[in-house]
Amino acid sequence: VVCYYTNWSQYRPKHGKFLPEDIEPDLCTHIIFAFGWLKKGKLSSFESNDETKDGKVGLYERIMALKKASPKLKVLLAIELREAFEAEAQEVKKPRLLLTAAVPVGPDNVRGGYDVPAVASYLDFINLMAYDFHGKWERETGHNAPLYAPSSDSEWRKQLSVDHAASMWVKLGAPKDKLVIGMPTYGRTFTLSNSGNFKVNAPASGGGKAGDYTKEGGFLAYYEVCEMLRNGASYVWDDEMKVPYAVQGDQWVGFDDERSIRNKMHWIKDNGYAGAMVWTVDMDDFTGTICGGDVKYPLIGAMREELRGIPRANNAKDVDWSKVANSIRIEASTKPPPIKISVSELLKQVRPPKQNTDTTALLNVPLGVSVRGPQVFCYMTSWSQKRPGVGKFTPENVDPVLCTHVIYAFATLKDHKLAAADEKDIEMYDRVIALREKNPNLKILLAIGGWAFGSTPFKELTSNVYRMNQFVYEAIELLRGYKFNGLDVDWEYPRGADDRAAYVSLLKELRLAFEGEAKSSGEPRLLLTAAVPASFEAIAAGYDVPEISKYLDFINVMTYDFHGQWERQVGHNSPLYPLESATSYQKKLTVDFSAREWVKQGAPKEKLMIGMPTYGRSFTLVDPTKFDIGAPASGGGAPGKYTGEAGFMSYYEVCDFLHGENTTLVWDNEQQVPFAYRKDQWVGFDDERSLKTKMAWLKEQGFGGIMIWSVDMDDFRGQCGTGTYPLINAMRQELEGYTVKLEYDGPYEGTAGGGAYTTKDPNSVVCEEEDGHISYHPDKADCTMYYMCEGERKHHMPCPSNLVFNPNENVCDWPENVEGCMHHTQAPPTAKRK
Repeated sequence: VVCYYTNWSQYRPKHGKFLPEDIEPDLCTHIIFAFGWLKKGKLSSFESNDETKDGKVGLYERIMALKKASPKLKVLLAIELREAFEAEAQEVKKPRLLLTAAVPVGPDNVRGGYDVPAVASYLDFINLMAYDFHGKWERETGHNAPLYAPSSDSEWRKQLSVDHAASMWVKLGAPKDKLVIGMPTYGRTFTLSNSGNFKVNAPASGGGKAGDYTKEGGFLAYYEVCEMLRNGASYVWDDEMKVPYAVQGDQWVGFDDERSIRNKMHWIKDNGYAGAMVWTVDMDDFTGTICGGDVKYPLIGAMREELRGIPRANNAKDVDWSKVANSIRIEASTKPPPIKISVSELLKQVRPPKQNTDTTALLNVPLGVSVRGPQVFCYMTSWSQKRPGVGKFTPENVDPVLCTHVIYAFATLKDHKLAAADEKDIEMYDRVIALREKNPNLKILLAIGGWAFGSTPFKELTSNVYRMNQFVYEAIELLRGYKFNGLDVDWEYPRGADDRAAYVSLLKELRLAFEGEAKSSGEPRLLLTAAVPASFEAIAAGYDVPEISKYLDFINVMTYDFHGQWERQVGHNSPLYPLESATSYQKKLTVDFSAREWVKQGAPKEKLMIGMPTYGRSFTLVDPTKFDIGAPASGGGAPGKYTGEAGFMSYYEVCDFLHGENTTLVWDNEQQVPFAYRKDQWVGFDDERSLKTKMAWLKEQGFGGIMIWSVDMDDFRGQCGTGTYPLINAMRQELEGYTVKLEYDGPYEGTAGGGAYTTKDPNSVVCEEEDGHISYHPDKADCTMYYMCEGERKHHMPCPSNLVFNPNENVCDWPENVEGCMHHTQAPPTAKRK
């Protein structure tokens, strides 16, 4: 039981004044003194009386005196420390100082700022600030620390609960036995807009009135809540959130009492967490004179009793506020029980009479589908048409039934608008789209970005909201104009907090616009995909994985280029597994580790397309007699005859290399991939055997399919002797009969893209303006969207992030200015603390 003590609690008036001597020595296992201070890079005291001076005993010394009565009590000062603590302990031959940290619960804060496994490895305990989920910064009531989120919450707000926050930290790599769950001894208050509407998520005009002792609006210590309840407030127990709140006139407070604290302690024990952290010891009823029952520290005492088995003095009972105060009962919402229906009955309902239905048709029914076949994404590069001789590749060389999706790479940005990278690409667009004449089910996307394009243009594009919105809508016009099925975003690579947020914003704006355009046009929604790195370092540096997973239909993971000519020792381009002898860092540079890392960070398996290369990376050996993995290399291998790039060979060029005299082919049984060498030339690549092995692994892991870079580097002419496209065909054959489980329940998963048409709303806006006249209309189903009529043309437009459409002013406005749209107010960062 970890208790925070605040050095400013000494300044509260009357009953609120709290000093170290008010702490019961056996109440907590650990006391954390909050806060220390950094002055000129050195740890220092904060308050003038923290340290003993001029013969006057300071707060530090007075807190430490508690150890005389309870020698096992640990006292810490809250303020890179682990290695220093280890060294100091060895030097003075004493137990090492403990190192803990208080950490946030906001999903954006955690994923954006914490390398959880690394942080956890250094800390003795992780104090999770599981409170301040809601407060006066919002315009609707919400509980300070709900154990579970209410069903009435929005999808985003459903992340804001003690249970979800703790589970997220565990999912991101925090050991349960180090997670100490925060328990507040205070409540967050609101002033209701309408005192007759006092339920959770009711409109509020701001924070509640300041307490007599804590003197802060929107905030009450537990003993101040007790006074409120004893002075006429009504008590409400919310059985969904497993916490209470109180209402008095237009004042509303969400808090914890003994009942909710005991519930949370049972939850902690059931889930195997390390314990409870209290913010703060000085806001419980430390005198035992206000809340009733003559019990000092009723909340912390209940924690101690539940977790440590130490009963309260005289076996004192909890205060039952539902009997002491006015009580209002709110029934938890319940869902009707599921209806069981047989498959035959279901088919009768969804199948028209006398209609033949085969397995494929059933799998393509959007309603109720729980599985689908694996996807095969094939990139085609625009520069492959420029290769000499038999290396020249055109759209007509593509087998239309080879892939489920073809992505033409790459388009570019011109004046921040989506544009063809080359004049010849315009013609190529039409020729690629013509593939659908032979396979109507083929989806064809346009990719923007790429390695050569770099990160800077994307940074510039996303630095201005207006510029980004213009890009989004003009991108739709280009994609529709050439009949593409979607857009693939290849930003290589976002890095840092700003880029991470900008990347999410770009994908979000694209997805919202694609959704809106499909509704207004009646056309199948455009697909949104992205190519993403395999490197665990790149993922951590620039990707909010759970957020981008919401907006992307598919995530193409570039699980190749793990090693190449930029290194001075040979390594395989795309090993499935690591060598046993590899360093801990090198063991992370594999297909298996990278795919698992994306899942670990929150990507749904069904959306992950695992990259499969149809090329190899080559090296020039320093010593031809040393050719194993890790052998010294002087640089890249000789350029291929057709691709013309040092350190690189297409598969058909690898075939030529293998057919040369004195070439040795080696199968690496550890990495499950082949490599070959001849004299001082070495190449690591994938062949039919290694790709079949990867397909078996992919099926076992349950991933959504494969992404191929690229279709033009497989043996598309059949020169290797095993037919055309030997690599891609080997993968397709291995994937036959495999089905992908569809388990992700994101906000847009009900809107199929690329082929499933949506039903038009009969009440939708009809544009009947005169030519040249522009009018604006609200989207009654979505405050963040609106319709713009330009003559008879209708455009479905989104407002910039955090704004809603104001039909009275015909502008995008703050939600609080638009009746019925206040629920779109964005929450600020959670886990605020004094």
